[in-house]
Amino acid sequence: MTEDNGAVTYSIDGPIATITLSRPEKKNALTQHMFARLAEVVGEVKNSRDLRVLIIRGEKGSVFCAGDDLAELVAMDAVQARDFLISAQRTFMDLEALPIPVVAAVEGYALGGGLELALSCDLILASSGAVMGLPETNLGLIPGLGGTIRLPRRVGLGKAKELVYSGRTVQADEARSIGLVEAVYPAEEFEGGIMGFAQLLASKSPSALALAKSTINRGMDASLEAGLALEREAFAYCFALPDAKEGISAFLEKRKPNFK
Repeated sequence: MTEDNGAVTYSIDGPIATITLSRPEKKNALTQHMFARLAEVVGEVKNSRDLRVLIIRGEKGSVFCAGDDLAELVAMDAVQARDFLISAQRTFMDLEALPIPVVAAVEGYALGGGLELALSCDLILASSGAVMGLPETNLGLIPGLGGTIRLPRRVGLGKAKELVYSGRTVQADEARSIGLVEAVYPAEEFEGGIMGFAQLLASKSPSALALAKSTINRGMDASLEAGLALEREAFAYCFALPDAKEGISAFLEKRKPNFK
């Protein structure tokens, strides 16, 4: 691997895993090498039984991700671009399907494919200096890694069309006001805020979080009646798992639960 290809590193701290994008000289723009490594790491997370939360971020103090590497994209023809998107979209779908909560920790730029990566996560937490957008129409393109599909589900149809059509960027406060991000931290509180939130999630029942995530995601495409059926079955299934008994018992006994 050369420095210009970038790197995707993976670390574990107890129940919390972190995927870090590392190509700071190019604002962490994603190369095909980085996409391939990201797919490998997502597979490792999927196969782990000990992890409870995944954080995705750029190197500490650097931007999250400025998008796809344009030097690679400009060399593609239509067939190559389609083949690239098939693989990259699958990676983001696998990330989205992980049974644990996935948090995008966004500092600086999250543009194009970078924002689409964040949109594939369950939650986006941003530093006050974050800048986000889908500028593809400025390049004669459209978002290709889920931006036209996932963004409307986060911010609503009209706002998503306005952002995609105009290609403009939004600052952290506006991103929070339109529902694009869940929280904004001052720069000096960003690290503590991200880790504190991850630790909060890690303290919850992993089976309950997995069932809640699956039910919410599947319910987005369901009718109200079908969604309620999904919720009913997931709720009932909780009682076949040890965490429900432990959680209720801990509450009644006024102690902290010990979820396995």
